[in-house]
Amino acid sequence: MGGEKFMTVYFSVTEIPIWILFFALGAQNDREIVNLIGLGAEDCAIVNVLLASIHDADKQCEGFRKGDKAIRHVEKLIKSCKFPPKESIEECISNYLFPSLKSFQQKARFLAYMVKCLLEGYTGRRKADNRDDFRNKRLELSGELLERELRVHIKHAERRMIKAMQRDLYGDREVQSIEHYMDASIITNGLSRAFSTGAWSHPFRRMERISGVVATLRRTNPLQTTADMRKTRQQVSYTGKVGDARYPHPSHWGKICFLTTPDGENCGLVKNLASLGLVSTCILEQDHILDKLYKCGLEKLVDDTSTALHEKHKIFVDGDWVGICKDSASFVAKLRQKRRKMEVPHQIEIKRDQHHGEVRIFTDAGRILRPLLVVRNLRKIRDFKGEFSFQSLLDNGVIELIGPEEEEDCQTAWGITYLFTAKEENPPMKYTHCELDSSFLVGISCGIIPFVNHDHARRILYQAEKHSQQAIGFSTTNPNIRVDTNIHQLYYPQKPLIRTMLSDCLGKPRYARHHKGILPHPEYFNGQCAIVAVNVHLGYNQEDSLVMNRASMERGMFRSEHIRSYKAEVLNKEALGGKPKSEDCINFGKIQSKIGRVDSLDDDGFPFIGANLQTGDIVIGKHAESGVDHSIKLKHTERGMVQKVVLSANDDGKNFAAVSLRQVRAPCLGDKFSSMHGQKGVLGFLESQENFPFTMQGIVPDIVINPHAFPSRQTPGQLLEAALGKGIALGGALKYATPFSTPSMEAVTDQLHRLGFSRWGNERVYDGHTGEMVRSLIFMGPTFYQRLTHMAEDKVKFRNTGPVHPLTRQPVADRKRFGGIKFGEMERDCLIAHGAAANLHERLFTLSDSSQMHICGKCKNMANVIQRSVLGGRKIRGPYCRFCESAEHVVKANVPYGAKLLCQELFSMGISLKFDTEVC
Repeated sequence: MGGEKFMTVYFSVTEIPIWILFFALGAQNDREIVNLIGLGAEDCAIVNVLLASIHDADKQCEGFRKGDKAIRHVEKLIKSCKFPPKESIEECISNYLFPSLKSFQQKARFLAYMVKCLLEGYTGRRKADNRDDFRNKRLELSGELLERELRVHIKHAERRMIKAMQRDLYGDREVQSIEHYMDASIITNGLSRAFSTGAWSHPFRRMERISGVVATLRRTNPLQTTADMRKTRQQVSYTGKVGDARYPHPSHWGKICFLTTPDGENCGLVKNLASLGLVSTCILEQDHILDKLYKCGLEKLVDDTSTALHEKHKIFVDGDWVGICKDSASFVAKLRQKRRKMEVPHQIEIKRDQHHGEVRIFTDAGRILRPLLVVRNLRKIRDFKGEFSFQSLLDNGVIELIGPEEEEDCQTAWGITYLFTAKEENPPMKYTHCELDSSFLVGISCGIIPFVNHDHARRILYQAEKHSQQAIGFSTTNPNIRVDTNIHQLYYPQKPLIRTMLSDCLGKPRYARHHKGILPHPEYFNGQCAIVAVNVHLGYNQEDSLVMNRASMERGMFRSEHIRSYKAEVLNKEALGGKPKSEDCINFGKIQSKIGRVDSLDDDGFPFIGANLQTGDIVIGKHAESGVDHSIKLKHTERGMVQKVVLSANDDGKNFAAVSLRQVRAPCLGDKFSSMHGQKGVLGFLESQENFPFTMQGIVPDIVINPHAFPSRQTPGQLLEAALGKGIALGGALKYATPFSTPSMEAVTDQLHRLGFSRWGNERVYDGHTGEMVRSLIFMGPTFYQRLTHMAEDKVKFRNTGPVHPLTRQPVADRKRFGGIKFGEMERDCLIAHGAAANLHERLFTLSDSSQMHICGKCKNMANVIQRSVLGGRKIRGPYCRFCESAEHVVKANVPYGAKLLCQELFSMGISLKFDTEVC
C-alpha cells in the first residue's frame, strides 16, 4: 500500500470500505460525509487518511456514488461469505448496525462520530482510554452474574428439548405435552454446580468458564464477614505481567481502599470498597428519564445527513446518542438540580465534557459512586428538624452521589475547614463539593485502626487484610442454634478505649443516647484492652514473642471457646417410598465397634450432652443392617465436650445428624496475638504476677513486648495508642484517633502530663524478683490486643511410629492421620552443612522406609525371593537370580523401599537398572 492508511469497517462477516458504507447509509456526496465527520481540513494527517479511504472505495467499487450501487456492493460482500445471513441487506443493517438508532441517516451520523473519535485519537487530540480507569469499568453484581449463568443453562435445556421433540416429529410417533420434553434438572444441577465448583460462565467466550466468582463467606468475626461482602475482584490472568492493573489509580480515590489488598499473587487485583463506596444498580425508568431530559433542553437527533451540528453539543445516555443541545452548561445545571430535588434518580451520573462538546449520562449498574457534600446546599441543614439520616440528607440535596467520571467536573474540598479558607488561597478556590471526612477514603478494616496514618503502609495492610480477619471475636449473635464446622468465640470481648469517626458510624446513632456514649456496635472490634509494657523480660520476648501474665490469663484474659461440628447423613426410608435392600440400609445406632470406643454413645448412636470425648472415640454411631460399621470417629488431636446434638432431614430425603464439640482454650505457649498495628507475636512465656515489674501504683503489665519491634517496623501508632489510651483510662478529654485528623503528639503528651503522669508515658517500675527500683523507665499503657485463630493446639505435630503409606512404605503426610513431619530438601541441606551425616541417614532412611534388597553380584541385577525345586525333589524358598539361574553370588543390601519400588516400576517399563555392590 506504500504506507497509505485508510479506514475500513469490519461489519457482520466482512470488511467494508468506510466510504461505501456511508453511501449505503444514505449520504449524498463526499462533502456531506466530511461535514458529518466534522474535522477541518487544516490537519494534513486527517486529510490524507480521508483521501486514502476515498481512493480505496473507488478501487473496490467504481461509481458507488450513483443510485443504490453502494448498498448492493455491501450486499454482495456480505452474501459472498461462508455463512451469509438470511435477512435482506436493509434488515441486516437495521438489526445489527447500531440497533438503538432507527433511521439509516442517524446511523450514518453515529458512524461519523466514531470515525471522528478514531481520527482524533490517531492525531493525538483525544486521549486513549485507560482500561484501569474506573470510568471504563463496571462491577458485575449478583443479578447480572446469575442471569448470565441461567441463560447458559436455559439454552442447554432448550437444545435438549428440541432434540427430544424432533425424535417424535418423524415417523409414526405422537408429539407429547411440553412437560414430557422439558428437563428442568439441567438448570437446577447447572446452577448448583456453578455455586459448588465456582466455575462460572465466561462473559463472552461461550465455551470457557472463569473461576473465583463464588467464594465462601467466612465467619471468624463480623468484621471479616463485612469485608468479604465488600470485596471486588478483577478478572485478569495472573501469569506474567498484567500491566498497571495492580497499581492504585487516581480514579480509586474514595471508592476503593488503597491499603486493603491481599499480599501474594492477588495483590492489587482483589480490592475492597472504601467505607462509603456504593455500587450503582440498574435504573429501570428509562422513558421517564428521557422526558426529564427534554424538559432540560434536549433536542431530538435530526433524521438527515445534511444538517450541520458543529455548534451543538452531543448528549449520550449509556453510550447511545439520544440528542443534542445548544448550551450544555445550563442543560447539565438543570439536570443536576433535578437530581438534587429527587425528580430523577440519585444514581444517575452526569458528565460534561466541554473539550469535546459532549454530555455523557450514565444510568447503568456496576459504577462505584461515593457521597459528597454539596457546598451550595449546606445551609439547608439549618432547616432540618429531628434526627439526620443519610437518606434525608440525600433527599434534600445536601449529599449527592458522584461517579468516577462526574468527579472530574467537581472542585472538592478535603474538609469543611477548607471551605472557610477558600478565599484566602492563592488563587481563590470556588469549591462545589466537600468530603464528608478524610478517614472515609479507606476501607472498614483500616478506618477503625487508631493513628493509622502514623504507621508504615505494609503493617496496616497486614492488620487490615490478615490480623483483623483472623482475630477471635463474637462471630454471630445466634451461636447456640448454628452448626458451624469450625468456629472460635472469645469469652470476654471488649471495645477499645480509643474511637475513630468510622467506628462511631458503624453503630446505630438512633440508640446512642440510651447507651450514654457507649458504642452500640462494638462487635467490629475483636479483642481486649491489655496493659502492655515495652521491656525486655528475661529474654523470653525476643524476636516478636511476648511474655504474658499468668494471673491475668487465669482471670480469663483472652480465654476462648472452640466449637467443631461433625455431620453425617443416612437415607430416609419413608421419604424414598420403596424399601431398599436390607443389607444396604444404613441407620444411626450403637454397636460394639472395632474402629473406636463407644462408651459415651446412647442407644440411638449419638453421645449425650456434656460427654467428654477424646481421640479415637466414636462421635456419631452409624451401621448397616448387615453389621458393617460406618461410624464417624474423632481423628488424632481432636477432642472436646458435646455441646449439642441436632437430628433433622434435608430436601434430598436424607436424615442428617450434627454433633458439636466444645473446647475451652486459655492462652498457651505458641498462641498468636497481634496489636491493631500489624505487630504480631507468639506467646513465649507465661510469667507469674509476683515476678513481673510493678509500678508505684501497683500496676502489673498483662503483656510485655520487646522494644526492638518498633524501630524497623515503623509503627509509632501503637505507642501513640498506648499513650492516648492511658489518658482516656484516667479520664482524659481526648478520645478520638481518627485517621488523617488525629490529635497531635503534643496534645496527647499534654493530656498525660495534666493527669499527673510522665509526659512520654514512661513509668518508674520495681523489680518483682528483688523489690529494687529499676534504673531505667519503662513505657507502659493500655493497648488493644487481638487473639488470632492460629493456636499451638491446632498445629502441634508429634509422632514416634505410626501409619505408613501402603505403596511406598513411607510415613503418611496428614497431621490428623498421625502422619510424620516433612523433611524436605532444604532441611537436608542444613544437615549436610552441619556435617551431621548420621542424623541425616537416620531421618531419611532409618526412620522413613528402610528395607533390604537382594542383588546378584555377577550380573548386577535385582534378585527376587522365590520358591524353587532343588535336587532330591525338595522345595526351598530364598533369593534367586533368574538371569544367572543361580543363588551363589546374591548379596543383601540396605536400600530405601522407594528406591526398590522405582527399580521394579522401571523394570515393568522395560528399563533395567544395574547395581554395583561393595562390602562395607
